[in-house]
Amino acid sequence: MATDRQRQAGQAGSAEFWCCFNGAVTEHGIATHFERCIGASAKDAEHSGGGYAVRASLWAARTCVILATLLGAYILDRQNYQAFIDQERVDVTRQLAVLRARLEGSINENIQTIRGLVAVIATEPAMDQPRFAEIAEVVLQDRQELRNIAAAPDMVIRLMYPLAGNEEAVGLDYRSNAAQWPKVKQAAESGHLVLAGPVNLVQGGQGFIGRVPVFSRSQDRVQDRFWGLVSAVIDVPALYQVAGLNDVGELRVALRRTGDEGEPAEVFFGDAQIFAQSPTVLPVPVAGGLWEIAAVPSGGWPSQADNVVKFRSLLVGAASLILLPGIWLTVSIQRARTSQQRLQALFELSPMGMALIDRRTGNFVQLNQALLTMSGFAASRLETKGIGQILLEPNQGYPWQGLRDGDRFGPLEFQCLRQRGEPLPVLLAGVLLRDASGSKLVWAVVQDIAEQKRVERMKSEFVATVSHELRTPLTSIAGALKLISEGLLGELPEKAQQMVGIAQKNSERLTHLINDLLDMDKLISGKMSFQVRACPLAVLMKSSLNGISAYAQDHDVVLKYDNQAGTVTVRTDEIRFQQVMDNLLSNAIKFSPAGGQVSVVATQSDREVQIAVCDQGPGIPEAFHGYIFEKFAQADGSDRRVKGGTGLGLAITRGLLQQMDGSIRFETRAGEGTCFYITLPKAP
Repeated sequence: MATDRQRQAGQAGSAEFWCCFNGAVTEHGIATHFERCIGASAKDAEHSGGGYAVRASLWAARTCVILATLLGAYILDRQNYQAFIDQERVDVTRQLAVLRARLEGSINENIQTIRGLVAVIATEPAMDQPRFAEIAEVVLQDRQELRNIAAAPDMVIRLMYPLAGNEEAVGLDYRSNAAQWPKVKQAAESGHLVLAGPVNLVQGGQGFIGRVPVFSRSQDRVQDRFWGLVSAVIDVPALYQVAGLNDVGELRVALRRTGDEGEPAEVFFGDAQIFAQSPTVLPVPVAGGLWEIAAVPSGGWPSQADNVVKFRSLLVGAASLILLPGIWLTVSIQRARTSQQRLQALFELSPMGMALIDRRTGNFVQLNQALLTMSGFAASRLETKGIGQILLEPNQGYPWQGLRDGDRFGPLEFQCLRQRGEPLPVLLAGVLLRDASGSKLVWAVVQDIAEQKRVERMKSEFVATVSHELRTPLTSIAGALKLISEGLLGELPEKAQQMVGIAQKNSERLTHLINDLLDMDKLISGKMSFQVRACPLAVLMKSSLNGISAYAQDHDVVLKYDNQAGTVTVRTDEIRFQQVMDNLLSNAIKFSPAGGQVSVVATQSDREVQIAVCDQGPGIPEAFHGYIFEKFAQADGSDRRVKGGTGLGLAITRGLLQQMDGSIRFETRAGEGTCFYITLPKAP
């Protein structure tokens, strides 16, 4: 594994590296996406038109899902409507069956009443009008629908009851009445009852006429002789009233005859258009023929089911449950495809080396051109070596050991062994994943930091050289200015004294800057010495507060110390501790307003001591939180910084504390101030 110093160097120089790596992992963090993406070449997909084919298939799938759902919804809606209409027809049929039964029953009852009269005439063929009236009166007394009964011996009406009002019918010869003769002839020839009508009656009005042939017995009783007809006229309005046809509720009813072959004939009751409106039709058997009774709802058949709103709402809900997941699935597939293409482009075109590595063996499963260029090896050669032979030191375990799926590691600094044998400094980071088949893999990213190292080394050498070259003459200048300002070389005019004072302060600032630069260089290079030992915290804090008190007075800031740690001792380097506290206290004083207060609180826990330094300043801008401990970092980066400073203080403070096994963090609120918390281990 990399040493602590390697990790620090890697973290200090890899902000851009992490930005790229995290962006890739965040946007394409699904392991199977990466596995599928690198499973085929982007070039092959481009040439084969795979992207267009996938988009076309996705749109076709969406269209099919939508059309299938709409068609299914339409079919279900029609089935619901048909079920409703079927139920309506059942209701209409039930009501119509009642009307048919009443109509058929009324006709049959009226016809049957005259059969007794026919039997009497058959035995008394010479019956006269009084005798006929006597018998007919008995027959008609309970039948209100029968208007009259007539007897026509030899096809001429001679007997009538009641006679009053029907005189014009007496003497009618059926053979000369073209309208009635067909049915009369049918009854005579068939020997059975025949119902005709409605017909216009000679005596006025309309009626249904039931005609029964009469045969008288011959004396030899060998063959009956045709005597004539007995007819009964059923009053049409009265029949309709008794049958209930005048009060059919919410129905419209019509009656029609049928021909000899069952074909539809004329409509004699109701609107003929009813038979053209898909009615419910029932047969009505009558003597000598067949009628049809038809019915439709009074408002016609409904165009929509009574539950159409509720049912269609359910259909919309069901369609949504089908369509939305389907569309979401196709959109997800398309997005996944787009993510795969982006990840493929990132993998192929990234200037950083990328590779898919077998987690157990460390062998490369696939790698990009940037990694091949970086190492100088051919793809076939590098795949046989594995990462352990070009990046890791002998007997050094893999950096992902002990991690689980989804965990990340790095960035860590390593030396990459190139083909020619020379080492190349790189940063390695990665994430653990599994492919679709369950294989354990590592997606690794390798960044060449040779140029970055060279530039940093040149910069450090330049800063160190300049600092050392300036330190000696600057020390001489500062000493000379101090002698002059203290009057050891004679009294100076007032204006000259002011100029010397300004020059002395500037020389002190330059000296402080050079010292900070040298300290930072020593921290980075590991050349700074530390004398860590057990030191009483109270003594250290008293020295720090006394040393900074004059600076606080100059800024009109009050220092308040609260020692809650008691007489505890800490493991630290006394000089470096004073340097840490000077940096924190001077910053707190510098950013506190005049008349403000800087609070210092020391507390202890089982293993460490915490010191909090809190000011009443403006707070640290949120955008600056991630950079506050970096070199030359200042919230106000302009050339005319009001508060001054080098921007190295907090970076040096963190470096010093890390070398003494301590830590530093901060909390801030805009307009209320900032608190820095440092920890140091307690001495045994």
